[in-house]
Amino acid sequence: MRPMSRLASISLATLAGALTQAAQAQTALPDINVSSPLRAHPRPAPAAQPVVSTPHPAAAASPTAPVTRRAVARAPAPTPAQSPSAQQTSAASPAPFVAATTPAAINITSAKEIEQTHQFDVAKALERAATNVIIEDVQGNPFSPQVDFRGFAASPVSGTPQGLAVYMNGIRINEAWGDTVNWDLIPTVAIDRTAIVTGNPLFGLNAIGGAVVMDMKNGFTYHGFELDGRGGSFGRRQGAMQAGVEQDGVAAYVAIEAAGDKGYRKFSGSQIHRLYGDLGWRGDQAEIHLSTNIAANKFGVSASAPNDLVNNATDAVYTTPQTTKNTLSQFDLNGVFTPQQNWKILADAHYRAFDQAHVDGNTTDFASCGGPTLCDNNGNSTYMPDFFGPNAALAAIDRTWTTSRTVGGTVQIENTDKLGFSELPNKIVFGVNLEHGWTHFAASEELGLLNPYDLSVPGLGVINLDPAGDVSPVKLNAANTYLGVYALDTFEATDKLTFTAGARYNLATISLYDLYSTQLNGSSSYDHLNPVVGATYKITQEVAAYASYSESNRAPTPLELGCADPNHPCLIDNFLVSDPHLSQVVAHSIETGLRGGFHPASYLPAEAGALLPGRVDWSAGVYRTTSFNDILSVPSQVTGQGYFTNAGVTQRQGIETQVRYTDEKLSAYVNYALTDATFRSMLELGSPNNPLVVAYNTATGLSASSILVMPGSHMTSIPKHRLKGGFDYALTKEWKVGMDVVYTAGNWVRGDEINAFGTLPSYATVNLRSSYQLTKNFQVYGLIDNVGGARGRSFGTFFNTTQIPFLSFSDPRQVSITAPTGFYAGAKMTF
Repeated sequence: MRPMSRLASISLATLAGALTQAAQAQTALPDINVSSPLRAHPRPAPAAQPVVSTPHPAAAASPTAPVTRRAVARAPAPTPAQSPSAQQTSAASPAPFVAATTPAAINITSAKEIEQTHQFDVAKALERAATNVIIEDVQGNPFSPQVDFRGFAASPVSGTPQGLAVYMNGIRINEAWGDTVNWDLIPTVAIDRTAIVTGNPLFGLNAIGGAVVMDMKNGFTYHGFELDGRGGSFGRRQGAMQAGVEQDGVAAYVAIEAAGDKGYRKFSGSQIHRLYGDLGWRGDQAEIHLSTNIAANKFGVSASAPNDLVNNATDAVYTTPQTTKNTLSQFDLNGVFTPQQNWKILADAHYRAFDQAHVDGNTTDFASCGGPTLCDNNGNSTYMPDFFGPNAALAAIDRTWTTSRTVGGTVQIENTDKLGFSELPNKIVFGVNLEHGWTHFAASEELGLLNPYDLSVPGLGVINLDPAGDVSPVKLNAANTYLGVYALDTFEATDKLTFTAGARYNLATISLYDLYSTQLNGSSSYDHLNPVVGATYKITQEVAAYASYSESNRAPTPLELGCADPNHPCLIDNFLVSDPHLSQVVAHSIETGLRGGFHPASYLPAEAGALLPGRVDWSAGVYRTTSFNDILSVPSQVTGQGYFTNAGVTQRQGIETQVRYTDEKLSAYVNYALTDATFRSMLELGSPNNPLVVAYNTATGLSASSILVMPGSHMTSIPKHRLKGGFDYALTKEWKVGMDVVYTAGNWVRGDEINAFGTLPSYATVNLRSSYQLTKNFQVYGLIDNVGGARGRSFGTFFNTTQIPFLSFSDPRQVSITAPTGFYAGAKMTF
């Protein structure tokens, strides 16, 4: 079945007509609890009245393990006696304090917050709400962001070591081939709530820095119809629709999003189409849901460009085409059954089909050497014909095709009986998760010429089938099987003290099958037992402390295993070679902190208290994650290529603070995070374009390609300081205004792991928004992104400044630049 045909088959007019009579606004969300991979407490149906606003994220949830479906099942809080009921909460009412029982940091974004800020991209919503999240615009396209949390990435870029697990309704959506996360496939309007969970190994592989957990809406949690459309800068036009209905225990929900633009850099236009649907049934002792996520997207990814070019033209690109086409078909069947009181059985089965086609124009090391054929970078003759002689600016177009399929499921049992010897509340969870993925990967390289006018690469029709050695075309199959067995117990020792302890055993088996030869054939197996222990103590009714220790692991992906030899680098991920073994990453994490909430009016004189009638919620914490055998992607001497290597011990530690004030008219927040990411081992890393290496080679006539990194050196591409603030204020009942400010300190350029050349400049962006409710069912709104027009350098790397013969560069840095000022206007209709 074709994703586009599915999208086209939905009639918005038909849905609107069918749902108008039953339309109601969405209700407040009860507390998120993620103490186990599947949910365990059915949610009530929505109330008829809309919610004014939502409670503070830090006090509205208790995430402690992978989520599967919030609508299917809703787990009680880890300390059931303290779990608040699922009631509507106004902005001015006290936020539930269930977070006091979670021994880790908490970051929550609600559907209401996403709606109020008019976010079309889930990554932007995470950046606004989570203290330590930033977006690195590595690819120069807003639909393909790289999300960084505590110095760990969830990125769509192949070759980026992934340190975050991402779940949607309990399905781990890190792709089977390289654990990449394709944020463009996720329909933002269908998100019920997101949580960033830390210090919990029950999320399985990749949860070294934490896990991003997304709960999706369904017909039990959303009633009504909504149609939203907007347009603006860079040719942007986009629309979203969602509809939900429930009758006699059966509910249906559907959401569609589509967008297109020309992009803010050359050749970076996008076409986005995505759909989410859910069909659910609820009985007295069971609830079952069948859901689907369909997407078909195409976008240009301009990537980084030389800083010299960017200084002259901020929309500049460095070699093109660079395009990506993603398609997805995902299906999930999920159920919860209650055979008797205090016992629940939960089960999930899913299928995910992901296809990607990538086209990448690049410079090349193939060059004329006076004969009938070209030579490689070592001067060896190849089979590539030399058509143009020594004066031609040769280039290449690299193409990859990735076809991944994943099937998996989880079975889980929960018991909430009180402990017999103490009669104190206790919750214990056992579960088994099995995932199997298989991938077909193919790549080809076409010889081309570099156009001097726009640095585009037209192909010559000559396919590189038998290169001499610097790159090798590939066609292979890969299979990966992941088994997880987990248990978690949460015991309320007193009404103030709660203990949590558990573990997950991970077993990963990865096999490669070379379809061209036998050099890539191989199989690797990794296993690890990851414990977690933690405690929370309620110091007062308004202050709680927490502390935890946990371990987690990440197995090398098929992509990383196929590209780990510095003597045979890969055009990540275009070409693979036979490689040495990579060790798995094992991380040890500790974190501790305080959090709480209070009403200022309770501590102020009556006159002053009347000015602050709402609630303040706050948190402050410290953390440290030490990763052993961390995996990094490093460049090689061959232009545009690299390889993966274990990088000894790395450490990411920091401070996180947040304060939020909420009342019926005003919601304001300030967040600050310090992230200190350093190498803790002395190691040699490839960095052939580092200016010191280039200068050394020039002076000595040698061909060195590595730098020696000393313990204490800062890791690259990780800003040390992140400061955020903003507000939303209702000037009148109909008119609302809002603003967000994000400050990001400059980070070290990739390739400068020795910290010799300083950081990129710090930058700040300011976003404004306003909406006006013309009628009960019709709203107009406007957005201004990056009001000051700051063009921050969010990512940088070194490059070969002599690679293009007709261009001269003085700055060895390539950078990715943030978007310019954008103006957008839209309208939303709801019933």
